[in-house]
Amino acid sequence: MAFRAYRLPTCGLPWDAAGLEAGSGIASSWVVIAILFFACCRQTRADPVFYPGEEIAAQDLVESMSDKDPGTSWFERWRRMTAETKERQTNWMTPLVTTTSRLEQRIRYDVYDETKGNGNKAYNFGAGKGVSLIVTPTDEFTFSLPNYFYEPASPSSTGWEGEVLQWRHRIMASPENQKNYVFSVQLAALAPTGDIPSVENHWVWTPMLLFGKGWGNFNFIVNLGSQWADGDSSKLSAPIVWNAAFEYRIGRITPCLELNSEPTVTRFLAYGGPGLFVTPELLIGRFTLKEDIRYYFGIGYQIALEHSTIEEKYANALIAKFHLLF
Repeated sequence: MAFRAYRLPTCGLPWDAAGLEAGSGIASSWVVIAILFFACCRQTRADPVFYPGEEIAAQDLVESMSDKDPGTSWFERWRRMTAETKERQTNWMTPLVTTTSRLEQRIRYDVYDETKGNGNKAYNFGAGKGVSLIVTPTDEFTFSLPNYFYEPASPSSTGWEGEVLQWRHRIMASPENQKNYVFSVQLAALAPTGDIPSVENHWVWTPMLLFGKGWGNFNFIVNLGSQWADGDSSKLSAPIVWNAAFEYRIGRITPCLELNSEPTVTRFLAYGGPGLFVTPELLIGRFTLKEDIRYYFGIGYQIALEHSTIEEKYANALIAKFHLLF
């Protein structure tokens, strides 16, 4: 997820006091759900395959991998654990905007070349992406690399954006040769460490449900969550944040089509609120550098589908990303 909502313009959004109360209540509910998910799932060492008849196959997989020498150093044991964890899930490519439900170990860097409704340009270097590490058999932690936003026509909108911290917990998974799905929960936080004059610095929290399912070379990924802040909620919060991506793998090329939306408090429908985009893209790779070190990249063109989106966000954006997997 690219944390686009905290870059909303300084003008007020079309919601009222009642809408804010509703949004606050929805956001609080999502937070409670996320906390319960994390609390209940932390006791599990590794996620089993939750389909009758699949447990034996999954157990055979783990046992066969555990027969190998895990090594004696902490680093060797950690690398062995991450390899086993990745083997117990799908191998889909990660879309440009939609958040994958898989656990990943990577360095990722994104660049957005945005065109505003008035023709002005803006550039987002980093887009809240960074380093992801698998820290337990079912958990991933991510911290963003320095993220710089540059808008030549607006010096007050130029500067360093806040640090993004993210925790993902995989609840259920099955490899592509079995049931071919992954279900996870995630909590992301934008820290108030930015220095852009026109953007208020607050903690912004985004709990999300992440699910993906595949059939052969085709798969889809959906995100559903909520976004809220500890201040300036009229500009930084949204009761519903959703994304959907549809991929079809053809060798090392994966065409993908995404829908990305961040509706306002008073508009709960999928279509109608500022922030609705369609993103056609190509994901290319993965290419091997050395042993288990691989890389791939993606390029896409994000297009706003409504006039309100063009006014409050941007008309279109060329997006490019690079993944280094290890």
